[in-house]
Amino acid sequence: MALSKSIIRSQAPAKCGICDNDRPIKWKCLDCDSLLCNHCKEKVHPKLKDTENHQVINIKDIGQPTVVELNINKQYQTELLAITGMSFCHDDSMWISSYTDKVLQRVKPEGTKLNILSSFNIKVYGMAVTQSNNLLLSTGKRRLKQISNAGTLTDDSVNNMSPFTSTTVHITSDSKVLVGGGYTGRCVVILMNQNGNQERVYEHDKHKQPIFSCPCSITSTSNGNIYVVDTLRNGIDRVVVLGQDGDIINIYTGDTEINKDIPFNLTDIVTTPRDNVIVSDVSTDTLHILNNVGLLMTYYKTRDINIMLPYSLAFSQTGQLFIGCHTPKGSTTKDAKIYEVTISGC
Repeated sequence: MALSKSIIRSQAPAKCGICDNDRPIKWKCLDCDSLLCNHCKEKVHPKLKDTENHQVINIKDIGQPTVVELNINKQYQTELLAITGMSFCHDDSMWISSYTDKVLQRVKPEGTKLNILSSFNIKVYGMAVTQSNNLLLSTGKRRLKQISNAGTLTDDSVNNMSPFTSTTVHITSDSKVLVGGGYTGRCVVILMNQNGNQERVYEHDKHKQPIFSCPCSITSTSNGNIYVVDTLRNGIDRVVVLGQDGDIINIYTGDTEINKDIPFNLTDIVTTPRDNVIVSDVSTDTLHILNNVGLLMTYYKTRDINIMLPYSLAFSQTGQLFIGCHTPKGSTTKDAKIYEVTISGC
């Protein structure tokens, strides 16, 4: 059984949740989920409304050693070059996509086989299952597409992010829709309600500077924080963590040891049942595990259990982690694998 290493390294300094200065973060309020510098912890936070009984802990206590274990339950082989996206339905079927093959399939795991229920020839950038079991698709257009539970593919009549074209989509725990995209040099993440009304556009930080270069994948945690996999112009990836108000809480840029010689290459991000976040680093066969404020808890080398090139991630309704893989670079054999694993510790 392979165990993860537990260490916190190599992440851009988190920002204080109150002030706009670059003071070192020393504290976290467990009640209002704010990271605090010494000044705000002593002078500002105690004066805020209803904070007299809040529990504030040293940030070092957040990083207590974390041991994560993965055990493979089942392995499925597909006839695709890569599994670039996965999303579970409420009936335990799942959608899988291959951007490389321009294929989207609804499948049902049965034993060690995937029974294909339906298939579409479409290039998918991102997808998410709604509360009503419909599938929202980001296909590089201004309007999302939708596949009904009955299997009908249409343009989504509600979610439109014009003039931006979509690159990723995510549904929050309260059934709101987060869509990432760009247009003529601008990149945004838009929060929409169930009626398609735009509640917030995340584009600039407090200094009026662009937040994103290219949002590629999104997830969120129950405290309202938004995690965005963002690809910079040099091709290196990072995780940008935003609060509900749009402030940048943290930016995670990889691990100094793991990514010393191989750049951070993120392909998917998912929230765990314990409200932590996992990002897949396909170039190093690594899962980076962050807490709900974006700090590195630990990492897991999937090659230790013979899972190579982990590309996409999804949790089933029963809490099993599914890892979709990419075939080796240059391969023309369509046999990308999906692994069902039990994960503990995060």
